[in-house]
Amino acid sequence: MTTYAELLAQATAHLREGSTTLRGDRFWTADEALDAIGDFHGLLDAIASHGRRLLRPAQLGRLGLTRHRDGLPPVERASIDLITRLETVTGEARPHPSQVGHGTTPWARSALALRAAADLVGTHFSIDGRPRSPDAAAATTATFDAGLIDLGHFAVAALAHEDPLALRAIQAGSPRGTVAKQLPGLESLADAARELSTQGAGRPATLLDSLGQTQIRVRTDDPATELSDRMVRLRQGVWSLIADHTDVLPSLRLTAGLGVAVHAHAAVFHGADLAAPDASTPTGPGVLVAHGRSWQRLHQALSQFAVLVPPIASVRDDAVAAARLLGELVPLDAPRGHVPAAADRHVGAVLNGAVQVMADIAVHEGAAFDRISRSGLLHIPARALPRGLVTDHPDVAAARLGGRTVPAPAELLQALAGMYTEVAAHPIGVPTLQPPDPRVARSPVVPMPAV
Repeated sequence: MTTYAELLAQATAHLREGSTTLRGDRFWTADEALDAIGDFHGLLDAIASHGRRLLRPAQLGRLGLTRHRDGLPPVERASIDLITRLETVTGEARPHPSQVGHGTTPWARSALALRAAADLVGTHFSIDGRPRSPDAAAATTATFDAGLIDLGHFAVAALAHEDPLALRAIQAGSPRGTVAKQLPGLESLADAARELSTQGAGRPATLLDSLGQTQIRVRTDDPATELSDRMVRLRQGVWSLIADHTDVLPSLRLTAGLGVAVHAHAAVFHGADLAAPDASTPTGPGVLVAHGRSWQRLHQALSQFAVLVPPIASVRDDAVAAARLLGELVPLDAPRGHVPAAADRHVGAVLNGAVQVMADIAVHEGAAFDRISRSGLLHIPARALPRGLVTDHPDVAAARLGGRTVPAPAELLQALAGMYTEVAAHPIGVPTLQPPDPRVARSPVVPMPAV
C-alpha cells in the first residue's frame, strides 16, 4: 500500500536525481534545457499546490480560536507567504502547463509524486474538512503544521537548483533573456522556504507519514501481503462503524474473534505452545497468548447479547479472509522454534503488523460499542446474567423466569468497556495483565469461531 511518506520519498529521490544530472551532465539542445526549466516551474507549482492542500485542514482546525485577534500562527503565516510567492512565479494557469505535456525530466517526476501525495491527503478529508479515515481522525493542526514544515525543507532543496539549472541552460545555447525571464533569481523564495522550515518547536506524535489509501485494493498474489491489506481495510471498516446508526454488535463480535486468531497465530509463529498451562506467562510469546485470551474473554462477553442482524458484509468478508490466511501462513499445530528464514521474517513482520492493527481496531471498536451501549440497543437474555445482578433487579428476575431478554445492565456494559481498554493496549506495552478467569486460563487459545 502506497503511503504519504513513500510518495514524499519518491519526490525527494527524483529531486536528488535532478541534482546529480545537473552536476554530471549537460543539456544537448536549447529545447531540452527549456523543457527542463518548464518542468522545474511545474515542481514549484506542485509545492504550492501541496501547501494549499495541507493548509486547508489546518485552518479548519483553528476556526473559533484567537487567530483573528492575535494574528496567524507562525507556521500558517510562513506557509501562506511561501505559497503566494511560488504562485506569483509559476502563474495562475490551471492545470499548470507542465502537467499538459509528458515530462520525462526528474523535475517532472518529482512534481508528479508530490501532487500524488497531496491528492492522497485529500482523499482522507471531505470538502468541509471532516475525516474520512481513522488516520485523518487522529490528525491535528500540529500534524499538518509538521507537514508544512517538511514541505519547507523540500522547497529549500528544490530552490537550490535554480542557479545550476540556469547555467546549464545557457551552456546549451538557450537565450540569456529567456533564461533570465524564467529563472529571475528566486532568493526571496528561498528565504521564505527557509523561514517555513525553521518553524515549530518539536514533532507531534501523529504525523502524515502513515497516511495510506482510503480504499484499499487487496493484493492476492501473496498470502502475507493479502493479510496485510485485509487488516488495513478492516481497520478502516471498523472505524466506520463508529458513525453507523445500525446494530453493529455482530460486526464487533466478529472482529473480536479475529483478535483471538491474530494473537494465537502470532504466538505460535514465535514459538509458543497454546496448550501449555504456563502459555500466558507475560514474557516473550506468552504476552501474545495472554493478550489473545483477553480478546477471547471479550468475544465471549459480546456473544451473550441478543443479535438480530448479520455482520456488515465488508467487515465479514475481510475478517473471514484474514482468519483463513492466518491458518495458511501459520498453522496452529506447527509451533516454530527455529531462526526464521527470509520468507518467514516477512510473515513475522506481517503478523506483528496485524497485532498492531488489532490494537487500533480495539480503540475503534470500543468507541462503536460505547455508542450503541448509550443508545439502548443492547439486549441480553436474562438467563445469561449473573445471579447477583438478577437478585438486585426484580424485573430482571421476572424476565429470567419467563425466558425473555432485557436491556443490558449498566454493570455489564462497564465491565465490557474495561475489556476494550485492556485489548486496546499493544501487548508489548502490557507487561502484566489481570489474572484471567480460571475456567479460561488453562484452555487453549482457539482460532476465530466459525461464522
